[in-house]
Amino acid sequence: MLQPVRQLDNSFRRVHVLCGLLCAIWEIRVTSISDAAKTAYASFWQVAKDFGLWRFYAYLGCYFIVLLAALLRIEYIIQYNPMHEIWSDPARHWEQGIDTLRFDPMSMTDPILYQLYIGMLGKLTLKIPGLVAFYTSILAIIGPWLWYRFLRELLPSKFQALLGWALISIIPSWISIYGYFMQETLLIPLLGASLYATWRARRKQDVASFAWMIVFWSLAGLTRGVAIPMAAVAGIWVWTEQGQKVRKAVVSLLILGLILGPLTYRAYRIVHVFAPSGMALMNQVYARSGKKWIEMTYDREGAVWGYGFGSPATGSKPFAPFSDWTTQREGPVTAFVDLDEGTRDWDALFEREAMTWGKYSWILKENIIFLLQSESWPDSNTERLIGLINNITRWIWPPLLIIAIIWTALVARRMKGAWLFPSMIIAWFFVQAVLPISVNEGRYRKPFEGLIVVYLILLASRTAPIAFRCRKQESILVENPAQVSI
Repeated sequence: MLQPVRQLDNSFRRVHVLCGLLCAIWEIRVTSISDAAKTAYASFWQVAKDFGLWRFYAYLGCYFIVLLAALLRIEYIIQYNPMHEIWSDPARHWEQGIDTLRFDPMSMTDPILYQLYIGMLGKLTLKIPGLVAFYTSILAIIGPWLWYRFLRELLPSKFQALLGWALISIIPSWISIYGYFMQETLLIPLLGASLYATWRARRKQDVASFAWMIVFWSLAGLTRGVAIPMAAVAGIWVWTEQGQKVRKAVVSLLILGLILGPLTYRAYRIVHVFAPSGMALMNQVYARSGKKWIEMTYDREGAVWGYGFGSPATGSKPFAPFSDWTTQREGPVTAFVDLDEGTRDWDALFEREAMTWGKYSWILKENIIFLLQSESWPDSNTERLIGLINNITRWIWPPLLIIAIIWTALVARRMKGAWLFPSMIIAWFFVQAVLPISVNEGRYRKPFEGLIVVYLILLASRTAPIAFRCRKQESILVENPAQVSI
């Protein structure tokens, strides 16, 4: 009986203490609460003044934009599922992917990696629109994040990288393209991964990181050949500025041999030309011809294929509604190639379409206009809000390029250690715009849109006031980045 009495007594004591505390709290005067609130408010703003409340709001705003952009991408893909847009180029890419053993000339013309992606997507989804939207949304969201990882390596502070992530996430054409099966949907994340791997290799300076850089650039080049010049600049630049050159060269050649060797043999067996990243010779003939569209005929072992296509830019008015200017290309160029004869017919076509300076000058002018000013097809569908915004914002890219050029000239002395990135942009522009390898269109501008946004932030990080920069202890020098765990 004694033990239960003691337990009951202890319980009464606990209740008594609790009641006492409640009474004490109840008797606090309203004036005391008011004084405490004023003190807390003043302390809060003093802390905000000391540590920079603007940083909190800036970070919060960037994260909010990133989250909102991700939700917008998901909503857009659900509403405009790429499975419902199987026509023209999207149909070609879809059919090449799901028919894995297809080896007609057009499937040998397009790079192979996007075909493999579509084949895997088709197998995983079985054409179920919901599943297609699910995997496409993952691809659409991971792209800007990979660019953010690159920005963390490139820029001096986390805030600058976060700002770049937010801006990249809301590029209209980087959202609208995911409503279609187009190669750029895979190129955007792979380009971000390749850039991240490049600057990570610059920081770590070991063989393993250099090898990963080679792998990712190889994948990007097998998605769109225009990544190859950027890969060449990145690989040579990083290799020359670091040690262990022999080991890195041997590993790089081994990786390239394992990836490109079988693909080169595959192309030579089927079309009798060395083209591991796709047989792009037809596009070059079309570009050099100065004609509006091409009518192409292939022969291989008695089988005949005929294709006809033209760049959508040749039917557009890039400066509308301010000008009715359009291309001076007219009529078709016809071409015949017997694939069994290797490069014989290709050589004859290039000789026939030889470039004179006068011809090259107007083709160059049009190619630059088409690249920087033409609408991005097919994702500039003005019946969709994001397509309309995409079509309108095409006007900002030429001015941004001009600003970047002038800004670079003004701050060139402050760009020590940061010339690799603009060099890669120049390499991309030279191959895509200056060389007559294709008739350009606005869709080919997509890599540049992300590159120029990043470059402008890089320029700002070299010239902006202290308020834009991070604190000294958070800084990561571009010339000699600090170690960051991955």
